[in-house]
This record gives sequence, C-alpha cells and structure tokens, in this order.
Amino acid sequence: MDPLLYLGALEVLFLVWIKGKGLEYVIMHQRWIFVCIFLLPSSVISDVRAWIIFKMCSATSESEIFRTAKLRVECFHISNIFQVVRVEPLANMGQVTALLNSIGWTLPVLPELDDLTVGGLVMGTGIESSSHIYGLFQHICAAFELVLADGSLDRCTEKENSDLFYAVLWSCGTLGFLVAADIRIIPAQKWVKLCYEPVCGLDAICEKFAEESANKENQFVEGLQYSQDEAVIMTGTMTDHAETDKTNCIVAVEYIPLRHYYHRHTRSIFWELQNFKHFFLLLLYSFYFSGLNEYPIIHPFYLF
Repeated sequence: MDPLLYLGALEVLFLVWIKGKGLEYVIMHQRWIFVCIFLLPSSVISDVRAWIIFKMCSATSESEIFRTAKLRVECFHISNIFQVVRVEPLANMGQVTALLNSIGWTLPVLPELDDLTVGGLVMGTGIESSSHIYGLFQHICAAFELVLADGSLDRCTEKENSDLFYAVLWSCGTLGFLVAADIRIIPAQKWVKLCYEPVCGLDAICEKFAEESANKENQFVEGLQYSQDEAVIMTGTMTDHAETDKTNCIVAVEYIPLRHYYHRHTRSIFWELQNFKHFFLLLLYSFYFSGLNEYPIIHPFYLF
C-alpha cells in the first residue's frame, strides 16, 4: 500500500499545484508535463481506437485488405522525361522529399510540415514560400485518379475529364476517393541560400514583401512578423555550393540543406501550442462525448 499512498500524495500535490498556478499557465509554461501526462496517453488511446474501428478483414487471412496503412503509401513512378512523380494520397511531404531530394528532384511547391499528405493538399489546399511563382499545391498537379460513387475509376487531366479535374480542388473528398496523383517535379539542388532582411513599419513590410515576390529570381520568399511594425523578409535560391562559414550560424546570409529548409517549421510549431489549446479542448469534447463515427480521428501529434 505504501507505493499507492506515495503515488496518491504526489497526485494530490500535483493537482494543488495546478490549481494554484492555473491550468493555462501549466499548459503554456510547463509543456513537458502536458505532453507526458496528457498528450502521449491521448496518442496511445487514439491509435488503439483507430485500430479497433478501422480494422477490416474479409474472408480468409490472405484477403486482409487494410492490414496496415503503410501498404497504401507509395510513390509509383518517377518520369525523368516528363518530370512527373506519381504518388498515392497518403504519401506525406516528409516521405516525398526523402525520395525526390535523394535523386535530384523536388516539388515546385512543397508545404513545410512533414505530415501533410498529398490527398489533403490536393482536396484541401497547400502553400509554400515558392507559391509566388507556381501558385498553390493544386497548380502543380498534372492528373488525378478517383474512384467515383458508382465504383468507376476515372482519370482526369486538364484536357481529359477537365470538369472533374478542376472540381477535385477544394472538394474535401466529396466527389470520390483520390487513389493517385501525378505531380510535376523540378530539378533540385543541395542547398538553399537564404538572405534575411529586417524591415520596420507595416507599410514598408508590405511593400518589401510584394517587391521580393515580384522578383522571379527569388525561388523562395517568406516573411516572419514579430510585431505590428517588425518583421524579417527572407529570400532564397537553390544552389549546389555553400560557403562553409555560413552553414551553421544565423547571419545576413545563410546556407541551409534543401530538405532542412523545406521542413524548417515542423519542430518549431510545437512552441505554438498556446494557439491550439481551444481547438484541442474541442477535439477532446468531440472524442469523448460525440458519436464514434461523427468525427474524423485526428492524431494529437498532428496538432503540435
């Protein structure tokens, strides 16, 4: 009983400490407690719940179709001649860059978070610091294959079934199941030469951002706003050569490995936890108090 008493005493002290500091303070300033006590268990519960609900078997064990989601995440084919990669919708940006960058290719528009999937970016939307040249993620797609409500498999391009091709964008899965997408690719280089320029004043910030976006020599244009009147405008170009003294420190000009640049916000978004707290509470409410089939499962790690 002694271990249980000690554990109970620690729990009481913990609850008293939370009550004294306030729940919001603990979530904002003691993130590790939130992650270890709430986020990780919620992640396990979400995985178990998904496994129970979505496990599907038909006939014999040889006919198990959805044994694992990994079987549905694949890059089918890369055409160096037509500069197109064919992927399944569950392939995410982390997997795409790992494959393409290793063989000297990349996507013209590559949204930065690792877990963003091709299907979500096609039927939703995606944007990146190269969008001032290429547009949204949908604008670099050459073809889609969908299973429609009648069970037919249709391929659509700008010239073939063009009405369906343009209707897929922003459709959020309402027209059918996306099973494959052909996406244009461009040659990649090893580094991104990134230039930082601080700008003060809201008008000056907007003017500078528009000016750099209009300059097509800038392959990447991004702005970070620190306050209403303070920002840093970053412009980048791909290169195969880096100055060795500018690869590990932040100065006016920095060289970053291409894949590191693409996924630069994946880890740092964790510090935006305070902006997700209200959505997370809504997610918990939906998970525990609503019907199991009324809401899609959202993995807690995807929020942070």
